[in-house]
Amino acid sequence: MNNANDNIQKELSSLEIPLNPLSTVNPNEFYNIIEQQYGGIWGTFKFEDSLGDYSGEGRSFLYINGNIDLTVLRQFMANEWKLEAPNLVISILSAISRFKLFKNLQTIEALKTGIRNTVNATEIWFITNGLELGMPQLIGSAFRDEISFRQADDAWAIQMGRDPKKRKKLVLIGIDVKVPTRKRDQISLNNDHTHFIIIREQPIDSNSINDSVKKNITIDTGGKQLEKITDSADSVTNKFRDRFENFLYQDKSQEQTTSPVESPPSPPPVTTAVTPDKSKSWGDDGFPMVCTLTRGTPGTIERAYRKIQNEIPIIAVKGTGSATDLIAFAYEEICTKIEQEYEDSQFKVELARRLLDDYPLLRYNNVKRNEIRDSSLNDFHKFILLALLQSQKPITGGKLLAQLKRNLFLTLDWNTPDLALSEIFQRDDNMKYTIQPELFDKAILGKKLEPFVDLFLDRDFILHRYLKSDKLIYLFNNAKDKEFFTTISIEGILGLTGDESVLNKAFVEKGLNNIVKQLTDISQFFNEHEMDCNAMGIYFGTKSENGVRRQRRRAEKKALRNLVIYAVLMNRHQLAKILWKRSFEPIPLALICYMMYSNLAPYCYETYQKTLMEKQATEFSECALGVLEKAFNEDSTRTFEMLNETHPDWSHMATIELAYNADNKDFMAHAACQKWVTRQFYGEITPRELSWGLFKCPDSIKIISSAILIFPMLFWINFSPIGQAPSTPKKPSDLPSDTKKGSEPVPNIDKAKQLAEHVGEVNIREG
Repeated sequence: MNNANDNIQKELSSLEIPLNPLSTVNPNEFYNIIEQQYGGIWGTFKFEDSLGDYSGEGRSFLYINGNIDLTVLRQFMANEWKLEAPNLVISILSAISRFKLFKNLQTIEALKTGIRNTVNATEIWFITNGLELGMPQLIGSAFRDEISFRQADDAWAIQMGRDPKKRKKLVLIGIDVKVPTRKRDQISLNNDHTHFIIIREQPIDSNSINDSVKKNITIDTGGKQLEKITDSADSVTNKFRDRFENFLYQDKSQEQTTSPVESPPSPPPVTTAVTPDKSKSWGDDGFPMVCTLTRGTPGTIERAYRKIQNEIPIIAVKGTGSATDLIAFAYEEICTKIEQEYEDSQFKVELARRLLDDYPLLRYNNVKRNEIRDSSLNDFHKFILLALLQSQKPITGGKLLAQLKRNLFLTLDWNTPDLALSEIFQRDDNMKYTIQPELFDKAILGKKLEPFVDLFLDRDFILHRYLKSDKLIYLFNNAKDKEFFTTISIEGILGLTGDESVLNKAFVEKGLNNIVKQLTDISQFFNEHEMDCNAMGIYFGTKSENGVRRQRRRAEKKALRNLVIYAVLMNRHQLAKILWKRSFEPIPLALICYMMYSNLAPYCYETYQKTLMEKQATEFSECALGVLEKAFNEDSTRTFEMLNETHPDWSHMATIELAYNADNKDFMAHAACQKWVTRQFYGEITPRELSWGLFKCPDSIKIISSAILIFPMLFWINFSPIGQAPSTPKKPSDLPSDTKKGSEPVPNIDKAKQLAEHVGEVNIREG
């Protein structure tokens, strides 16, 4: 590989006039400041590939004095490098002295998997020493694998006529000094880094820039050991890097305060001469930062100590050797001493012994042991976020809400609802945080973020104040995967072309209502005016306090139902189940979901998709049956009333009518439904059984004689409307099986036996 530092050597040696930047754009006042005051040179590195070619993508670099004003550097990175503000900065602390290669390939692959999970979670900057060894090389290799995967996936998407996915930008910044010529056969820059900041050992004097350049060349290639320059905590590079990372971590006001890290003297600020670009401004607040410690030297330990002084969390990757293993060992020893002695001396020993007794093969299964040991490295991104959340100091006031919002966005990006619950919501029981609509948007629209929806609803997120008609259209238009909805609902049910990717507001009442009508036979399911009024807190009906409270509950029910319908139409089955669990009407809503999935199946062209629809319909049918069984066991009378109750939102259909229209045979075959149907068949009357010794009058004669002669109904017919207690005692056949025991009267045992024998011959009819 042709070391990219040769480009700097050639540029410096050819300069006989004031420095000129490598960029071809017309330099303005801002770039003149970087060039003349800080000796800035910038451009792109070209690295030699395995074929000896330089056709690869160039890597941006900046060769600069270490005393550059960081506000100027920030503006340069935003304008020239087009870097956007990160959501997290990860600093890699490592060393090149006494370096040894990673020998455990499983550990390497696990770390690379964790790094790839990290860069795909949110916008992240990695900052390293930029060299082709150790952790920077491993991170670069993970970046290279990720880029290869993205290129292959994008090529396949283009070949299939689809737009490539939007992905997080990969940013890997290397900060280092220029590698001496005699060392370039051993150490070089890592070509997988996206940006490089090369620091001079001696700043250039702006008054005599040409002489200083020549002198600087001699100094850069002098006799100092590269290991000492790179690993020493007081080297120019590490001082600049500490100052730069503290600048990124702290906000503008904190950056001016005294820091434990001594910074080289800076010239007077020049930001007054620079007009900041508002479109690319990163704001005044700092960025969350986590440091990862691998290997290292005493200088690395000192740098880690400075990070801790600045309240930056540190993650020590145990097993990488040198200083990192010493720190990890010391930390574990401290934690061990804090724990109870019983746990170490008895509990763990006994637990290990019993495990080996029950699973003797594990004693010699080194492969499984190593898999368990290395599995945690796959969650490398999770440890980084955990360290960040646990390191934050308590704050109050307006900054607290901003911090909570930023932390929640990070947990959403990294899909860690467990950390959001334990490290944000449960950290302070007295804290109440109102979930912002944009957070709920991200939870609804994000991939596999359904647990966050459940978590936010646990925090009393009010759905009807959130779900306006415009918001519902927004959710349809901004869904990650709209293919199912477009193919099945738009093209299949409505018969439209589906070419228009953006739905308008009129689609709520015209399009969605037609789709729901076709699938469930329910008219006017969505009411745009009512949704908007509920979102604004305008409720129709009585103005009393209890009346308003009832209207709010009704509005919340409707908003939940609307979101469930959205989830079903978008084929978001997990989201539909999470929302259904919170429904006040679980049985009717589960039957509607069953009906929709069953009726969506015929519109599916692929066999697997049709099978999936039928499977998801069966799940909701089982949910409805489970709730019905539990309700029938607890209160059979209330269950009959529920089955018979009509609802205006279901087109005035009763629950059992919904099951009948859905052709849900399993639900209709339940004992509660069978009893309800039998009672409906007889209306509000049932034949009465009168014991006349050995003779028994058939029910048909009772009914016919009562219809013709009328007067026999006085002693043969019992009037007992459904839902009201009959004049005779309730029969055990109307009760659940677990409540039949002990229902007979105790005092008269013989009579109870006769009644039990008699009841055994009767089904639903009451004697």
